[in-house]
Amino acid sequence: MIGARLGAGREAEVYEWGNDAVVKLYRPGFLGHRAEASTLATLHGHAAAPKLLGTVEQDGRVGLVLERLDGSDMLSLLLHRPVRLFGLARALAETHLVVHEVRAPPGLPDLRENLATRIDHSVMPSPLRDFARRALDGLPDGDRLCHGDYHPGNVLVTADRVAVIDWVNAARGVPAADHARTLLLLRRADPLPGTRRIAQALIAAARSTYIRGYARAYAAGSPQPVRQVDTWLVVHTAARLAEGIEAERPTHLRFLDHARAGRRS
Repeated sequence: MIGARLGAGREAEVYEWGNDAVVKLYRPGFLGHRAEASTLATLHGHAAAPKLLGTVEQDGRVGLVLERLDGSDMLSLLLHRPVRLFGLARALAETHLVVHEVRAPPGLPDLRENLATRIDHSVMPSPLRDFARRALDGLPDGDRLCHGDYHPGNVLVTADRVAVIDWVNAARGVPAADHARTLLLLRRADPLPGTRRIAQALIAAARSTYIRGYARAYAAGSPQPVRQVDTWLVVHTAARLAEGIEAERPTHLRFLDHARAGRRS
C-alpha cells in the first residue's frame, strides 16, 4: 500500500498510503510515535488534527497511518498569499486555543520536566542556566494538552478546516507555556536552510504584524488570563539552546542576559 514519498523530517518520512491516507514512518531509534499516537487518539473527533487510522510496521519501522488532508501548510500560504496574513494569524490562535481545551492523555511527559532537562543540556554560561532554572521553579504545572512545537509549518489549512500535525513533542502543561513557545518560534526562529532570499524577505517584513495578530487573538479567545508569558519565554529560550541552532544562539543569549539584568535591577 505504500506509495510515493510526500515529505521527510529528522524523525520520520511521510508516504502515500492508498488513496485517502498517508503513513508516517519513524526512523529507527526515534520513539516519537508513542506521544503522537496517544495524542491523536485523544483528539479523535476533533477537527484540529488528522485522524489516526492505525499503526503498522514497515521494514522494521513503526508507522502511523493517518487521514490524508489535502491542503497547504500555513507557512506556505503566508509566503504565497500574504493578503491572507490577518486571517491566518487568527486561525493560528483559534486552533491553538482548541488544542488547549483538551486534557492531556495519561502517559504524556510533563512539560516542566522536559524543559528542565533541556536547560540542563544547553550550552550557556552557568549564571544564565541558574537564572532559567529559578524561573522554571516558579512556574506552575498543568494538565492541558501542549503541542510543544506549534508554528505555521505544523498547521495545515484545507478548504474546510485547520489541522495540526507533528505531535512528537506533545506534553502536558499549562496553555501559557505552549503559547510562549510559539511566540519564541515566531519571533526568533531562523528560516529553514535553503529558504529562498525572497521568501526570507517576506518573512521578515510580515513577521511582526503576524505575531501581533496571533497574540491578540489568542489573548482575546483564552478563557483564562494568559499569565507569566514573559517568564515562560525565558525558560523556553534557555531550552531552545539545547537544539543546537547556531544561527540563533547569539540572539537567545542576548535575550537571557537582558532578562537576567532586568530581574536584578
